[in-house]
Amino acid sequence: MRKEKKSESLEVRLSLSEKNAFASRVESRGETMSAALRRLIAEDGVPHSKTKEASTLKKITIAASPVVLTVAILAAVSLAGASAKTDFAGNFRAKDTNGDGFVDRMEMLQHMTQQAAEVNLPSDCDGTELAKVWSMSPQELAEDAITFSDADKDGRITLSEVVAANERFRADDFTSADTNEDGFVSLAELEFGFREDEAKVSAECRAAIGMHSAARAPEILKQLDTDGDGRISLGEFVNH
Repeated sequence: MRKEKKSESLEVRLSLSEKNAFASRVESRGETMSAALRRLIAEDGVPHSKTKEASTLKKITIAASPVVLTVAILAAVSLAGASAKTDFAGNFRAKDTNGDGFVDRMEMLQHMTQQAAEVNLPSDCDGTELAKVWSMSPQELAEDAITFSDADKDGRITLSEVVAANERFRADDFTSADTNEDGFVSLAELEFGFREDEAKVSAECRAAIGMHSAARAPEILKQLDTDGDGRISLGEFVNH
């Protein structure tokens, strides 16, 4: 029997913008691109529940935002998010109160308790997914937030775990948004995502929480479309 090699090379072809975006992300968390790819390949073998992750990330996104936006995948892309990269490091440091490089359940509970106390949804939003989320206890919110990112199941999360979990989720978002499966999200697909969400939330609630409408889709696409080709690539979507 032929002896298996200790390692094999893998060629990955990316556009220059995607390569640069990936390099920037891994550098921000102190990894090389090779190390990040090995980690992602290893993590791909860990089973994930997309439904659970989607539910959890919506809670995290809502908790991290001073103005609650919406629960739909595409409607969660705000103009602020499109024009500036998510500050994962800053958000993580705010939760890591003892500065040990980990966020444990007690630190997450403290954060979620504070966030829950600041949420004040109008009555027009009663019955929506947003209202259901914030009817949960801080303990439930904290547990879901830890579970979402805790790849090694040690009961606490690192910055690299948070970034990796969010990148996986955004990639799933992109797949859901790319309805014709051509590898890009077009203006029509973006508008369709907004309209779907608008149908689930009353106009009064949308106005109260500052939820974007399909009419804002061209503006948001322009913000995300960094190479100016009139559509959103996976790299552009994940890196917003």
